[in-house]
Amino acid sequence: MSSPDTRSTAPQPTPLTPAYLADENALRRAFDLEFNAAIAEARSKLGDATSLAPRVVETAFVNVWQQRGSLTAHDQFKNVLMTEIHHGAARALSRRHAAGRFGSGASGSAARDEQTMTGTHAATGDADAEAAWSRVTRTIKGEGQTAEAHRAAATAGRHDAAAHMKDVAKRPSWVVPVLIGVVALVAAVWGVRALSNAGEDDAILSAVASPSIQPIASSTGQIGSVKLGDGTTMKLGPETKVFIPDQFPTKMRAIRVEGTASFEVAPGQEQPFRVVANRTHFIATGTKFAISSYPTDSSAKVLVQEGTVTVKAGKQTAAVTANQAMVVDGKGIHAATDEQKAEAFGWVSGQASAHGQLRHVVEALTRWFNYDVKVIDLPLLDREASFSVPLDSSRLAISQVEKSANVKFAYEGETKVFRDASGKTPAKKK
Repeated sequence: MSSPDTRSTAPQPTPLTPAYLADENALRRAFDLEFNAAIAEARSKLGDATSLAPRVVETAFVNVWQQRGSLTAHDQFKNVLMTEIHHGAARALSRRHAAGRFGSGASGSAARDEQTMTGTHAATGDADAEAAWSRVTRTIKGEGQTAEAHRAAATAGRHDAAAHMKDVAKRPSWVVPVLIGVVALVAAVWGVRALSNAGEDDAILSAVASPSIQPIASSTGQIGSVKLGDGTTMKLGPETKVFIPDQFPTKMRAIRVEGTASFEVAPGQEQPFRVVANRTHFIATGTKFAISSYPTDSSAKVLVQEGTVTVKAGKQTAAVTANQAMVVDGKGIHAATDEQKAEAFGWVSGQASAHGQLRHVVEALTRWFNYDVKVIDLPLLDREASFSVPLDSSRLAISQVEKSANVKFAYEGETKVFRDASGKTPAKKK
């Protein structure tokens, strides 16, 4: 029996701490609240392929369940669910199109596969909430299959295959080539499906990295705003380049950033908004967020101010919600420290910060204040230094660096320099 449409009448559950989806009962409550809206959203994204909506929605609920550790409120759950639906619909359409290249038989097979989780959907694509919930729970419970169960299934498969090959050996010689052809076709279809999952990301990465793109660029000490073609407001930090492909925003709603930029994404668009930085994909719908990844950085960072951003780095995916800041580096996707957050994104709220060796802090002075200060005595570059000041307070930044690194700022001719505050020449490290 289908659940009633509760989009406008059902009360919203109160946030639970620490986990919103503490168990399957909590997931069921959330499922009942959002299933009808989720089906409607999926259908709106699938065009003439609305029969795929139940499969897309069920997969979305399963994916949200897998991310349950980061969810503390219903609004977060709903944002992540809608993001998963948008991505799922895009993948479904991509797979449907790719399978179609192999002819009607393969296309039909792919379409049927899209409609199957652990059971089958009605051919009309009707959304049966109870049947959908049953498939979702069976999939969730299947997450914990043991290695022994997998080995048993593989052993049984090998036995069946051996018996089948004995039977094939007795058949006419034409049977073997036909079976080889069928196996090759199935392998090709599955190969296309696997490639299409990663293919969208690779195609976008290739498009935004095209050397023919003339970037929008900001100079040292400069911050400016730009309205993108889809209505999104973009604010650039200093020393930043933004690469916008010709297909934006009609065929591809994606850009690439080298540096730092914040975005207030225009809502109500058919495609999600995507930023690529340091080969990491940051995917949002209507939301506010900022990215930081300069060419010399070994990481990419994201700060979400409103809504949810999906981060995709290789095979790793994470949903980042409001007031969270994350770092993507060789260790994976993990929370940013307060210091990393302040240094990468303080400028969004009018602050400039830098912490670390003096060599790094001097580079930050140049970037944020267009203040090129030389360090003549090279051993000073290894000293720890820092500043954290409003963006219009370059002199205060200099003062904080002087104090933190025990150096003295001065002019030597027209050159700005830092010297050791004691007046001595620091000894070089051996």
